[in-house]
Amino acid sequence: MEVYKSKYLHIAFFAEQSLMELTWLSESKMMDTQDCKQEMLNYADVVRKLHPKRIVLDVRTMFFTFSSELQNWIDQTIIPSLLASGMRWVAFVVGDDFFVVLSTKQVMAEQNGIKFTTQYFDSKDAAKKWLLSAA
Repeated sequence: MEVYKSKYLHIAFFAEQSLMELTWLSESKMMDTQDCKQEMLNYADVVRKLHPKRIVLDVRTMFFTFSSELQNWIDQTIIPSLLASGMRWVAFVVGDDFFVVLSTKQVMAEQNGIKFTTQYFDSKDAAKKWLLSAA
């Protein structure tokens, strides 16, 4: 069921599987750093309310690259609240944009990001299958 929607991002939650799906939209190419921070804060708020253990992040239609400063901000501000909410497994569905994939992987390689069990996939079905098999 859809729990959050903006012009940049859609979030759905499936309680029976403790699974959240986050899909970045092509409008993300119009985001600036402040827009991205606000979307990340909104995402963290949804996670705090629903406590998913697993998340699929679909970045195939994301056209925003995280700067090194923003990567650090996400690691220090957003990721601790996700961890505190019980989230442990993260599956990324990635596309062909090298810079989006690289900046996403760099966020997950930061001090707090490495605390998740993370995998990267080219399809949402494969990502969900992996997540649902996770302990």
